[in-house]
Amino acid sequence: MTVILTVLTFIAITFLVISTGFILTYRKNQVKGRLTVIRSMHDEVDAEDMLRLPFVERVIIPILSGLGHRLGKLAPGEFRLRMEKRILYAGTPWNISFQGLFAIQFLLGAAFFVLSILILRLFLVGGIRAIIFVALLTFIGIFLPSGIINSMGETRQKKIRRALPDMLDLLLVSVEAGLGFDMALKKVIQKMPGPLSVEIKRALDEIRMGGTRESALRGIARRTGVNELSSFISSVIQSEQLGSNIAGTLRVQSDYMRQRRRQQAEERAMKAPVKLIFPLIFFIFPSLFVVILGPAVIRIFQMFATML
Repeated sequence: MTVILTVLTFIAITFLVISTGFILTYRKNQVKGRLTVIRSMHDEVDAEDMLRLPFVERVIIPILSGLGHRLGKLAPGEFRLRMEKRILYAGTPWNISFQGLFAIQFLLGAAFFVLSILILRLFLVGGIRAIIFVALLTFIGIFLPSGIINSMGETRQKKIRRALPDMLDLLLVSVEAGLGFDMALKKVIQKMPGPLSVEIKRALDEIRMGGTRESALRGIARRTGVNELSSFISSVIQSEQLGSNIAGTLRVQSDYMRQRRRQQAEERAMKAPVKLIFPLIFFIFPSLFVVILGPAVIRIFQMFATML
């Protein structure tokens, strides 16, 4: 029994170290993923090139992909589509796929399950508390990767929403100055780095490789999931199909985005007093009571002590 627990502990710790390495090497993995895509365009793969790849790309990632492919067949179709959308909204971090994420969830859940068993054996805890602790830790291990993906997606969408009005202003100024719409988008990429510029660059690359502007722009809306950006893209596509002035469309969209940003700021400002109630009750009021009523309470105790 001790040997089995030791082996399981080693597997759990190894997986945790590998997961931490994935998180810490996010940027590096992005570049490696793009280089891997470029290499995959060639018909023949040199064995020496494969041996030059890191151990993680040669062994760990294929194992996770194979395990995730087998486990992914058991997942419902709606769950698969929902997770694929969340990965897209997060910008496909670490070039992860649904199969890889599903495999990481399974392995991390198993690692946390083993870790909880070891903790219980170490502290000699049993009964219903042990069952709840094991279930809770396993639940955290299973849903932690998807929670990280969701958080990254929400953060990325917030950045895109924040940059959208400024992007529209820059597009409007560039188009009114005489630039074409594609050149104005290039100007946005140069002046406004961020996730929105990354998506615009990807769309321009698709257009450069022969894709239509409509499909490239709709791809931005599909990969970001931001309603405001989808509305802007629909307006641009409709303006192009009808042959209307793109500058007028951009001016209307820019005014709308500025107004929407102002409304959202007012909404957050009106929610602030409600959110401040809990810090006031639990942190500020007790300290005020101690400072104001503390000397009075001390004097009352001293008065009763002299009377006795």
